[in-house]
Amino acid sequence: MSNDNNNKDEKEYSFIQEQIASKKKFKFRRMFYSVTWTIVLACIFGIVAGVSFCISQPAINKILGKYQDKKTVEFPTTTPESSTDPDQNKTHTGGSENTNTLETDKPISSEGEKETKEDTKPDTVVIEKYIQADIQDLNNIYMDLRNVASEVDKSILNVTSIKNGVDVLFNNEFEASEVSSGLVVANNGADLLILVSYDRIQDAKNIRVTLTDSLDVKAKLQDYDSDLNLAVIAVSLDDIPDTVLSNIKVINLGESYPLIIGTPIIAMGSPNGYVDSMEYGIITSKDTSTYITDNKIDLFTTDIHDNENSDGIIVNLRGEVIGIITQKLKDEYNQNVNTVIGITKIKEVIESLVNNRERSYFGIKGADMTDAALKQAGITNGIYITEVEANSPALEAGLQSGDIILSVNGAEILSVNNFNSLITASEPKSTLNVTIRRNTKNSSKEMDLEVVLGKK
Repeated sequence: MSNDNNNKDEKEYSFIQEQIASKKKFKFRRMFYSVTWTIVLACIFGIVAGVSFCISQPAINKILGKYQDKKTVEFPTTTPESSTDPDQNKTHTGGSENTNTLETDKPISSEGEKETKEDTKPDTVVIEKYIQADIQDLNNIYMDLRNVASEVDKSILNVTSIKNGVDVLFNNEFEASEVSSGLVVANNGADLLILVSYDRIQDAKNIRVTLTDSLDVKAKLQDYDSDLNLAVIAVSLDDIPDTVLSNIKVINLGESYPLIIGTPIIAMGSPNGYVDSMEYGIITSKDTSTYITDNKIDLFTTDIHDNENSDGIIVNLRGEVIGIITQKLKDEYNQNVNTVIGITKIKEVIESLVNNRERSYFGIKGADMTDAALKQAGITNGIYITEVEANSPALEAGLQSGDIILSVNGAEILSVNNFNSLITASEPKSTLNVTIRRNTKNSSKEMDLEVVLGKK
């Protein structure tokens, strides 16, 4: 009886029952949840990291100045077919260059001449009706000129340089701004590269380029050449909206060696001192040159009105740049004449500035020698040193004013342009073996000197 009661109590009070779950099943479920949650977190982390990288990469590239897609820019040039160096086609006259002429190896017989004359005799032109030109025809001509200028204008941008100044009266500092014209010469895939006059942006603490009436962007100085007074500034493509960039055109650099006096030209930029001005004119002289450090460049003049604020470019009627207006390289006796640097011989310099390439520096100013001067010196080739620059590689090697450079690394020197080609082809810090002729009052002797090139 008591046993039955005990069993009944156990049934009444045994309300807690323990069930033991399978350990294997519990471990698998916990592992599944952990792996799933880890995958979800990894996906979230990857998405966040990718978005952050895309947003921050342009800013980081701007800070570090690193672009993987920056392209090398080249400016091809053509020269007369008879020579790759126009200076080699002229005799040592020290003056103007001779015009290249076409020569044939085989003489032409008199019969051949007669046949040629008969074959090339022009046909008679019959004018059926004479139409007198009127004012509308003149207007159409100017319309064509404006169309050419309109295309070139897509390559010209206003550049504002901001510099610190000091008030002379009260000795207070202030900011001064100057606006000049810049020429878009290249797009290397990372920057828009603009050619400007160096003195207009020299020592500027801030450079801004106006893209539209409501948009101007920051630019930085990339490289410059103080002898030519030219500089290249760079504007990051990230700062230029695509809609604006599509309206900007890279200019086409033409050639200046085939210029003819009297040829019509268009001056653009700031030719009369006013920004965004334009003038029509003609070439008034050519075959002028000037010597700068390690080089000789060509100049020509136009009938464009000129003043100390004139700046800009000269283009032909195809819209190609054939020259850059200069104030620095003017003849001291012709300060009011519009003087222009011929584009052909400075393309290589512009290319170096655009690509920020190191340029070799020798450190002399030379001059081509006339036939009479060569004969008097008892030599057949060479260039005369008019000046050796202070702290230059040439001075350190022992060259002096009055020396005559005969050869460089065994190659004869025929002209200053020929000398410049050899210097340009050599890397900075390379050593050149230079043979010179040094004349004194009592003697004349040849010397070999070693010049270690510097860099500009």
